[in-house]
Amino acid sequence: MNTGYAYSAADLTDAASLVGFGCQPRLRPLAVPRYRDLLQRYRMDGPFRDAVDAMTEGMDMDLVEAHEAEGLVLHPRDGSWLAYRLQDHPKLGVKDRLVLGLAHVAIAARAYPFPADLEEETVKRVSLTEIDDFLRGLTEHLRRAAVDEHGLAVPHAELDAAWRIYSKLMPGRPTATGQLAKSSTQRVIKEALEWLVSQGMAYRAPEFGSGHYRLAHRFRLQVRETASMAAFAALCDIRRSQLVEEE
Repeated sequence: MNTGYAYSAADLTDAASLVGFGCQPRLRPLAVPRYRDLLQRYRMDGPFRDAVDAMTEGMDMDLVEAHEAEGLVLHPRDGSWLAYRLQDHPKLGVKDRLVLGLAHVAIAARAYPFPADLEEETVKRVSLTEIDDFLRGLTEHLRRAAVDEHGLAVPHAELDAAWRIYSKLMPGRPTATGQLAKSSTQRVIKEALEWLVSQGMAYRAPEFGSGHYRLAHRFRLQVRETASMAAFAALCDIRRSQLVEEE
């Protein structure tokens, strides 16, 4: 932070307001003039940028990007009180958390299998069926890789428990009312995608058919922040292998 700059109370109020806007991920600056103006100030005014950066630092968040359309993209650090963890979900047991976590990672790996994908501002479209097919292929791949040529187990600590549970679930079993059964894999994938919608990281895309979604740049930026995660790297490897086989 530029300690030689004399901040007024109005400057600090503006900085806090911009962080407040960033904490509302569904809000878009183009729809809120004050948000748009403060974001522009952040990009043009060095001392103001320093003040905003210091506030996010104090709140234990990384400021990923000040994106013209997506707004201020913030990422709570591991262990931060602001970080969302699946284990905090009051209705999920251990198995449910494992499968839902696998679905989240699979959505990211299916959309961004190459490092260059995380740098391109291309809107990605996914569907429940595509993610489910990817995960079905993935579980088969991991099943074959679970033993070596001598029949000895080859553990994959980050994924073993999750894919074994996933492979036992039905793909999509509709209930009597036409809804997806809670125990089906497509129901789990839908829950993951709907959570992304609630966080401003995806949009429903019914124009492409039922179960289709568009992934926002905000999601790509968040995935880029966590791309070093071992499970994501493993799923990207498998997705790249699939793409080679499809060519």
